[in-house]
Amino acid sequence: RLEQLLGQGGMGAVYLATHLGTERYVALKLISPQFMRNEEFVERFKREARAAGRLRHPNVVDVTDFGFAEIQTGQVAYLVMEYLDGCTLGDVLAEEQRLPLEWVIDILEQVCSAVHEAHQLGIVHRVLKPENIWLEPNRLGSYRVKVLDFGIAKLAETNPSLVDDEASAA
Repeated sequence: RLEQLLGQGGMGAVYLATHLGTERYVALKLISPQFMRNEEFVERFKREARAAGRLRHPNVVDVTDFGFAEIQTGQVAYLVMEYLDGCTLGDVLAEEQRLPLEWVIDILEQVCSAVHEAHQLGIVHRVLKPENIWLEPNRLGSYRVKVLDFGIAKLAETNPSLVDDEASAA
């Protein structure tokens, strides 16, 4: 059940939704209906689902489902993700002139851990920016970082273990 619009981007919108089976909040990303006629955009959306689906890392948003649903005007593609509370690093940087060094180090360590895991699986994010880094306050006075939006990620079509071997040889 859609609860409210959380944000809109170039390809679609993200909604706060309630999963009817578990009554748990989730984030539901829908591709805009006008883009469903464009194979390139549909493929990009599928690529985001595959990239995020390959990754199981505490600093990458957890994608739990992907598919197509019938609506009045045809089909719409959707992606179901864990719902995150907080804001983007971009939001924080818009308000703060400087961040404490220990925050910066903590955020960078978590982002680097997520990106390293993605690279180990043959996934290159390609659009790592403050707006794609989510900061969720934790109970320890800092943030749990989540890397978002693998929509234009480059996926290696090789076996991930071969990616490791090639990186070692380089």
